[in-house]
Amino acid sequence: MRILIVNTLYPPSLVGGAERSVALLGRAVGARGHDVHVASLHDGDTIIEERDGPVTVHRLPLRNIYWPFRPGHRPSKPVRLMWHLRDRKNRRATRDLIALAKRIKPDVLHTNNLQGFSTEIWHWARANDIRIVHTLRDYSLMCARAALYRDRKDCVERCADCRLLTDRKKRNTPLVDAVASNSQYVIDTHERHGFFDDTPSRVIFNIADVNAVVSSAERPGREDAPGLVFGVIGRVEPEKGIEVVLAAITSVEGDWRLRIAGGGQTDYIDGLKARHPDPRIDWMGFVEADAFYDSIDVLIIGSTWPEPLPRTMIESLARGTPTLYSDAGGTPEIGHMAPLSAMYAKDDPEALASRLRLALDDPATWRARRTADPALLEQFSEAAVAGRYIALYASDADRPV
Repeated sequence: MRILIVNTLYPPSLVGGAERSVALLGRAVGARGHDVHVASLHDGDTIIEERDGPVTVHRLPLRNIYWPFRPGHRPSKPVRLMWHLRDRKNRRATRDLIALAKRIKPDVLHTNNLQGFSTEIWHWARANDIRIVHTLRDYSLMCARAALYRDRKDCVERCADCRLLTDRKKRNTPLVDAVASNSQYVIDTHERHGFFDDTPSRVIFNIADVNAVVSSAERPGREDAPGLVFGVIGRVEPEKGIEVVLAAITSVEGDWRLRIAGGGQTDYIDGLKARHPDPRIDWMGFVEADAFYDSIDVLIIGSTWPEPLPRTMIESLARGTPTLYSDAGGTPEIGHMAPLSAMYAKDDPEALASRLRLALDDPATWRARRTADPALLEQFSEAAVAGRYIALYASDADRPV
């Protein structure tokens, strides 16, 4: 098959979970003999074509009023509104995509995050009998902020501006043949708001390295060490629950340390440090993932926004790391499968504190590494994920009449 994958960005541009997952999938499908092309955006005026292993990457110009992915750059609210209004039905971006698709002649159009492209390409693909598969990697089809999270609260009801800015996207969703996401939570949330409610859907996890299982014997000095070392890894920002974690752990007595790996806004992190000067808290900044996991006993996944499925949960499963996780988003769908884990209410520091005390009461148990069920880990393997997507690309059974 010839497959055109569309995603807003592609490595090395702004490498987050979506970009990494799209790249891993494209390479995996291409390695299995399919002709894979990726269309993404870049901050330039020309089309750039390059190779990434078996994948042909086409970087197209952004047809909007500013490049929204520049760190620290936040235009005024009217300018941001203008950007989103243009994104509802971006004719120039759609023409670029159509021109590329006409040249590639794909059998399948696989769209992912579409900010900067708009969903109008679905009309052309439907008119040309090209199968359309869409992967939900965030909430950008229904939320201008892509997070369904505002003022540190879940958006149970969609606000008026999001309904205005995404109404066209919602009306276009019946054009899609099949929809996938890495958690049922994300699919259910879209369907609850009238997106893809009649479209065949399935959960397909993202590819992750599931061969990195680390036993306690490979962590010299920790198996018999006193107390527990808790860890948080990822961006340091409110929606990741760092404030709940800090409030909880500083209220707990006992022999503990907390290691925080990752970066964020400097003034925000400085404020957290000033409010929590406890010397047992180690602000590590950016650190290599394996070194971080080797240095901790228990991982804390504290998201307060409805995160689809954090990659850190998969990393902890692969390494056999005991985990405390919030009940936000799709995390509970695999969190309970961990050999040793406990869930807590996402906005409740005392609920987390009770879990921390539980672990500190039995440190030897919570220090030990335990291998997760191999059948579970296999669902994240390159072979399994690529195979499920290839089957989804090839299926005509769920095509709307």
